[in-house]
Amino acid sequence: IICDSYSPCFVKYIERLAVQHHIKISLYLIKVESLEVLPQTKVWSRAMYFRLFAFDYLSKKVNTLLYLDADVVCKGSLQDLLQLDLTEKIAAVVKDVDSIQNKVNERLRAFNLQGGYFNSGVVFVNLKLWKENALTEKAFLLLAGKEADSFKYPDQDVLNILLQDKVIFLPRPYNTIYTIKSELKDKSHKKYSN
Repeated sequence: IICDSYSPCFVKYIERLAVQHHIKISLYLIKVESLEVLPQTKVWSRAMYFRLFAFDYLSKKVNTLLYLDADVVCKGSLQDLLQLDLTEKIAAVVKDVDSIQNKVNERLRAFNLQGGYFNSGVVFVNLKLWKENALTEKAFLLLAGKEADSFKYPDQDVLNILLQDKVIFLPRPYNTIYTIKSELKDKSHKKYSN
């Protein structure tokens, strides 16, 4: 678990959870002072940058990693991801929907993403290549640069810029966004029964 602070109550809870389930849970403390200069929004706190530290740190321990946002629900096997050849690519991702692509082309015109913008909620990343390409450092340089004013989703925009032409695009079911409005229209709820 990566965070910028842990209450004693939370630490005790995690310790009990680890004992109860016979697992190891590691807590990593990020010093956010170094992130003070980076962009954040009302919706996205500086915690969005924690995964960049995680990718860098974990690259010393594992070659690949499946990053999932906390709101992602896995509905099936992810076994096919293990068959992907990421020797020449840094990540496997899902392109964002067309309406977002059009807005991004306008907003990030200088970076020429041209329909290749992805949602970073699901990223299967080659940590070996991530580290070799010093992408954490490059990300923080971009985030601290003059271009940062054009970043609506700072971490996601930077990942798209840095990984341009270095990704494999996965089929949409790997990262589909369901809204409450669309879910309420479907009274059968068939997609949730297996």
